[in-house]
Amino acid sequence: MKLLKNFKFEILKNKYRGYLLLGSFAFFFIKGLIWLGIFIAIGLGMTNSF
Repeated sequence: MKLLKNFKFEILKNKYRGYLLLGSFAFFFIKGLIWLGIFIAIGLGMTNSF
């Protein structure tokens, strides 16, 4: 019975670790896309003004 409890705990721990990895990847991916959009907008604005 103790082995079953430890196994369930490991599954939950791995599931939360997967959610954490996926969430952090999604956060930094979206953050990078936003910064890319900002730099493209600034670059296009500078080329059009000269």
